[in-house]
Amino acid sequence: MASDLMNVAALGRPFTLGMLYDARKDELIPGFKLWDDIVLQASVTESYQPFNDFVVSGSDTTESKSSLLNIDASLKASFMGGLIQVGGSAKYLNDEKKFKNQSRVTLQYKATTNFKELSVTQLKSMSPQQRDLIKNGLATHVVTGILYGANAFFVFDSEKLEDRELQDIEGSMQAVIKKIPSLSIEGSVGIKLTDEEQDLKNKFSCKFYGDFHLKSIPATFEDAVQTYTQLPKLLGTKGENSVPVKVFLTPLKLLEPAATEVRKDISIELVRKAQEALEELREIKMRCNDSLDDKVVESFPVLHEELSTFLKLCVYYKTNIQKAMEKKIPYIREGKEDESSLEEVFEDRHKSPFNNEKLNKWLSHKERQINVIKSCVDTMEGVKIVLNQTKLDREVFDSGVEDVLCFVFTSLPKGDIYLDEMDDFLKTNNILKRVIFREYKRSLFSHETAVGGFLCLGLD
Repeated sequence: MASDLMNVAALGRPFTLGMLYDARKDELIPGFKLWDDIVLQASVTESYQPFNDFVVSGSDTTESKSSLLNIDASLKASFMGGLIQVGGSAKYLNDEKKFKNQSRVTLQYKATTNFKELSVTQLKSMSPQQRDLIKNGLATHVVTGILYGANAFFVFDSEKLEDRELQDIEGSMQAVIKKIPSLSIEGSVGIKLTDEEQDLKNKFSCKFYGDFHLKSIPATFEDAVQTYTQLPKLLGTKGENSVPVKVFLTPLKLLEPAATEVRKDISIELVRKAQEALEELREIKMRCNDSLDDKVVESFPVLHEELSTFLKLCVYYKTNIQKAMEKKIPYIREGKEDESSLEEVFEDRHKSPFNNEKLNKWLSHKERQINVIKSCVDTMEGVKIVLNQTKLDREVFDSGVEDVLCFVFTSLPKGDIYLDEMDDFLKTNNILKRVIFREYKRSLFSHETAVGGFLCLGLD
């Protein structure tokens, strides 16, 4: 790979021509250049590449987001592993839906303006100091081309929905948002939407991630329309306000045989395994947030505590995966370690408490508990729910109360074996440990009744 030219998405990073780059970590090396600005300027050629387009996406996966920003598999691995700190429009990559039962539609505006290229052939004559800088091993590549432009993402989220509404609402949202590029609010021309579309647009919020300097950030559909119409002007008449969107890298090995090089890239299969693991944990997080947002869960502290603990442990485990990727990826690229050292992390997950099937079964059981409790609460409309013994005592000993009828949910005591297993796994960090759930599975997943340990109180 020593002689391979590379191109990578800029992702809001401050690239300049002649800058050094470490492709092992996908890291810019600030403060070091092989040539001074005068030499660089004399060796730069520029061409105009005007282009703009828009894309509407209903997907919120890492795969779809990466596609919108033209991120290849290797760079995606670095992003997922936390090696890259993104900026500008690329901060969109970090924005995730909070709830699974929520529709999200994203409108992307993308543009290119000009391309600048550094003629390395004119710069091959190098001093001993320049060669020493290359030999020190800080970098593997030098930036020799930059495509300028800008991206903007308008992220529209619906309010939390019922399962049966999701698909219809998302389809309707896409239909409305696809109209934005053709809408105008200049002069007396208004936004032409049907009454149904007008009602729908008032039910979703808007977030903006872009490479543009705006006077105000759009938060509504109307704001988004107004902002979208201004974006081409904000780039400047000659693209002077554009930023790097794609960067072309030349291996230092072509300039100095003793330069550090990337010996091996991350395979597509390993990137797929990493993406699958992180995506499954993201799905679990959204489902858990759905339950935590339920009014019944808010009224029953033990359920809320168990779900919160479950979510926290999943987040910790995800962080551990990303730390392993952050540590191993540079070594793999440098040829110091084999991919198997990282593959073990994903293979051993299937033997751990964080196996996706086990996580989903536990969460499904909690969701069933919530539904059973909800049905009980619904049949006792108007009955007060008390959360602990202290509040119960206040109600019982109130001077105005003569008779009390109390219903107590006591099907399961406080504490959860599976949560303990998850916690123990993280503490020992033994990814090869096999967790046995046979007795627990029989008692947990075959249980038909609601649980809680909370009090429902009926008062005269």
